[in-house]
Amino acid sequence: MNCDLLVAGAGPAGAAAAIAAAGRGLRVMLLHDARGSAWPGESLPPGMAGLVDAAFGPGLLDEARHLIAYGTRSCWGSDDLIETDFLANPLGGGWLLDRARFDADARARAEAAGATLVTGRLEGIASMPDGWEVTLRDGRRLAARFVLDATGRAAAVARHVGSGREAFDRQVALVATLDDADPYRGTSVEAVADGWWYTTPLPGGRRVLAFLTDADLLGDGVAGWARRLEPTIHVRRLVGEGAGAVVPRTSPAETAAGRSLHGPRWCAAGDAAMTFDPLSSQGISAAILMGARAGGLVAAALAGEGAAFAAWAEDYRTLQGETADLGRHYALMETRWRDAPFWSRRRSAGPL
Repeated sequence: MNCDLLVAGAGPAGAAAAIAAAGRGLRVMLLHDARGSAWPGESLPPGMAGLVDAAFGPGLLDEARHLIAYGTRSCWGSDDLIETDFLANPLGGGWLLDRARFDADARARAEAAGATLVTGRLEGIASMPDGWEVTLRDGRRLAARFVLDATGRAAAVARHVGSGREAFDRQVALVATLDDADPYRGTSVEAVADGWWYTTPLPGGRRVLAFLTDADLLGDGVAGWARRLEPTIHVRRLVGEGAGAVVPRTSPAETAAGRSLHGPRWCAAGDAAMTFDPLSSQGISAAILMGARAGGLVAAALAGEGAAFAAWAEDYRTLQGETADLGRHYALMETRWRDAPFWSRRRSAGPL
């Protein structure tokens, strides 16, 4: 099977890249690893609906599939739970996503745009004179002139071509889903001494609850879930009785970036390029924006414009710096535990 562009990874970044490249006349294959599981409770901040429409076409966001978010609540810097109402935001409301549904719909839009969907797991990649030969776990081989890595935190293509990743913190998350006991349509966040909690409703009457801390501060891990939840001021009340008995799973949540975001005949987008602190709510919107741009730039690269990705990579690094500054700002706002390791690390200007 031959193509101009193989997009490895069929999440939001990969689907957006496939649509953009196919729209510029490239033969595109979109490689989907069906084993992948999306983080539950993803949200889009106000103003991102236009970005989704531009990348995937209108109608991907609707209330039959996802929930409109009307605001956020935070217990941060004080013991009070402060609400920010999106009704006052000129950009409108945000969205609370059924992530599995969103990803499936995005893949369908990519197929409709002309991309060929291939289901399989990337096993290896080898440079050829005119591109790449990609081997799948089941032995199939795909030939592509250009490969775009959208494989998430695994960064499978980037690692195969020798591009490492740099982690800037050691954050991990304990994540659970449970029945929804709170009618509030928005994300609620509460800072605690060794990290922070968030909870947000999911379509279908469910809710996600997550605790984020650094790996070396996790201690008894999953076994300590109920013990950590009990002293929260607000979150325990919002999620209702029984939340402490739910068994969470541990997920990576570190902020990291590839040392190289592109090279000869390859690039990375989405989490394969850069992961952001979940507190910034930038992950999925950045993946869509930068994935779509990357897909369009592949056509320029294949036409011999070697510097096509330079400005794109610079914009990625700018976004990385802006979100790092935002993280330090949030850490400085939280003054109740100045000497606690989780917060003192985040007030520094360098890697944690």
